[in-house]
Amino acid sequence: MDEQAFNGSENSLVFLDIAGNNLTALPEALTNLQNLMSLSLSSNPLPNLDQKVIMILSKSLIFIDFGSRELQDWPTSMKYLTKLVSLDISDVTFTSLPDDAFDSFSDTLQVLGIHNTYITRLPSSIAKLQNLQNLKFEGNQQLSVEAISKSIPNSLPGLIEVTFHNNGLTTLPDIFLNASHLYIVTVLDEPLKSLNDNLFSTNFSDNFHVVMMNNTNLTHVPACISKVNTIKRLQITHSQISSIDENDFHGMANLSILDLSDNPLFNISDKTFSRNSDLTYLILENTELTRIPRSIQNLHSPQLLNLSGCPIYCSCDNLQWIKSWKSRPKYFQIVGNCSNIKMDLMSYIQNEIPKCLS
Repeated sequence: MDEQAFNGSENSLVFLDIAGNNLTALPEALTNLQNLMSLSLSSNPLPNLDQKVIMILSKSLIFIDFGSRELQDWPTSMKYLTKLVSLDISDVTFTSLPDDAFDSFSDTLQVLGIHNTYITRLPSSIAKLQNLQNLKFEGNQQLSVEAISKSIPNSLPGLIEVTFHNNGLTTLPDIFLNASHLYIVTVLDEPLKSLNDNLFSTNFSDNFHVVMMNNTNLTHVPACISKVNTIKRLQITHSQISSIDENDFHGMANLSILDLSDNPLFNISDKTFSRNSDLTYLILENTELTRIPRSIQNLHSPQLLNLSGCPIYCSCDNLQWIKSWKSRPKYFQIVGNCSNIKMDLMSYIQNEIPKCLS
């Protein structure tokens, strides 16, 4: 890159993305940028981050992402980034970071992403990130649950959003108990088998509203989730849940959206949802249910039950209970089709159920 590459933009260029450009050294031209706030460097074969360049940029730089297989050690130049707000590290092959790696920006960092690395141990300085709000682990197959829990033993109180994606985790690390601002936990493509019953305390965060899990090995709704009364949206899809009993969701008084699609779910207890008065959207697409769950009668104001792709058998024996459901909301919609006749569920309910003998 020519040293004069940014002539005329020295004071106006704020965001710069030069990721994936086969750079082997940080261009000197970067030192001319007086107000650069965001620099994307990932997927460049950089063996290091030049100290002179980083030092000059440090007066304004608050967002940076970097990493490649050519980077063999943690860049010592990171110590100059004392104003850093967002950091993404990707594709590095070294297995650990020095314990003081995050010290220089421990008071300012709000977003941390660690992607597709060989890291097996996190630096102890991660526990000092008291203002960290967004934490994402993605594709770190060598990083164990124990290593994460050990590095963050007392949680990070500022956490708002936490994401785990394709790290090979069979459970989640115990890092949430003091996260009093937590809003959402997302788990994608993790072979979760179970969660610690004490992973979440009952009322640890008034803002904890969303749990989204997709493609796990969970066979039941974890008890640590069922007891949290602040959660409004729960999604556990493409997993292995086959049955729902009356105690599932028992503490989730504010649950309004539940999505259990693409599970081998064939049974839901008639007593389920008795404590979920706010549940309005129930999504059970592509499950093995053969009947409309009677437990929807326990809901106060349901608006939608989605049974698309379910083998619902439409007959009086199977569905005539709906006829006696006197409190069924007028605008409540049930989406799906009968598996045994060519009719959608709402048409069958409206046109055929009234003909059933009581």
